Amino acid sequence: MLFVPAIIQLIILGYAADMDVKKISMAILDDDRTVSSREFIARFDSTDYFDITHYLNSPKEADLLMDRGTIDTFIYVKKGFGTALKGGGGAEILIVVDGTDSSSASVSIGYINRIINSYTESILLEKIEKLRGISIWQESNIPINISRIKLVERTWYNEELESRNFFVPGIIALLLTLISVMLTSMAIVKEREIGTMEQLIVTPIRPIELIFGKLFPFVIIGYVNVVLITTVGILWFGVPFKGSVIFLFFATAFFLTPILGVGLFISTVSKTQQEAMMSTFLFFFPAMLLSGFVFPIESMPKAIRVLTYFDPLRYMLKILRGIFLKGTGFLEHWPDLLGLFLLGVLTVGLSFTRFRKRLK
Repeated sequence: MLFVPAIIQLIILGYAADMDVKKISMAILDDDRTVSSREFIARFDSTDYFDITHYLNSPKEADLLMDRGTIDTFIYVKKGFGTALKGGGGAEILIVVDGTDSSSASVSIGYINRIINSYTESILLEKIEKLRGISIWQESNIPINISRIKLVERTWYNEELESRNFFVPGIIALLLTLISVMLTSMAIVKEREIGTMEQLIVTPIRPIELIFGKLFPFVIIGYVNVVLITTVGILWFGVPFKGSVIFLFFATAFFLTPILGVGLFISTVSKTQQEAMMSTFLFFFPAMLLSGFVFPIESMPKAIRVLTYFDPLRYMLKILRGIFLKGTGFLEHWPDLLGLFLLGVLTVGLSFTRFRKRLK
C-alpha cells in the first residue's frame, strides 16, 4: 500500500499527462479540385499532426461535425485556388479551428501556419528555378540572387520536445507529496483515536523526541518511493537523467522537511483520520495548481504568484526538472533549497508548537 500504488499512479499519470497534440481530426472541402489544391491538402495528410477523417461536399457539413466534436479543424479550399497561385495573386483558404480547448487550438494553429509557410516557400523556390531557366538570363550571365533568412533551430535539454520528459519529474514530486502528507497526517490522529496517545504522553520522552520518532519512518518511506518512482520514470518512460543521484537525495531531504511538517500540522489540528484525510486533499490540490505543474507561474496574477512562494512543490519541481533534463546541481538550485529550508523551519516549528499545546 505504501509503494505499489505510487508506481501504478506514475504509470497511469505518465501516459495521461501528455501535452503533445497529434492526430488532430480534420475535415477537408476541396472546391478547386486541381493539382495545386491536392498538393496543398497532401501537406497536411503527410504529417503525424493531422488526421484527415472527412472529405466534405458542403460547408454546412462541417458545422454539424464541429458541433458534435467529431472534428477539431476544417479546411475549405475555395474554387480558383490553383489559378490564383499560377497567376501570382493571393490564394485564399478558410481554416476553422475548434477553440473549446484553447491550448490545443493554439498548437493546431501553429502546426497549420508551419505547413502553409513551408508550402508557400516551395512555390517561391519553384518560381525562382523557372526564372533561372529563361534564356535571357543565361545569355546575359546575370545571376539571380534572392535574399532569404534561413532559420536554424536548436532545442536544448529536451531535444525531441517530449512533454512526458517535462511532466514525469513533476509527477514524482506530486506523488511524493501526496503519500508523505497523507501518511504523516494520520500519525498522531491514529494514536489519539485508538487511545495510545495517553500512553505516549506518560512515557519518559520529550515532545520533540516523539515528533522525530513519528517522522523518521516516513522519511525512510519517502526515500524508498523516490528511488522506486525515479527508476520507473527512467526505465519505463525513458526520461533522461542527466544530473547527480547524490544531489537528488540531498534535495529530497530539504523537500521532505516542509512536506512532513505540513502533514504533522494537519495531524495536530485534526480530531479524526477522516478529517485528516480531507485536510490533506485541501492542501494537495491548491499546492499542485500553484506549483507550475500544469499552469505556468509566470502567467498567474501577481497576488497568486506571491502565494506560490509558500508552496514547497514550486521549488521541488524546478529542482527535479533541472536534475533530470539539464543536469544542474547545487550552484543552480541553492535559492530553491533555501526556500525549502525556510518553509521546513516554518511548518515544523508550527507543528511542534501546536503539538506541545495539545499535550498540555
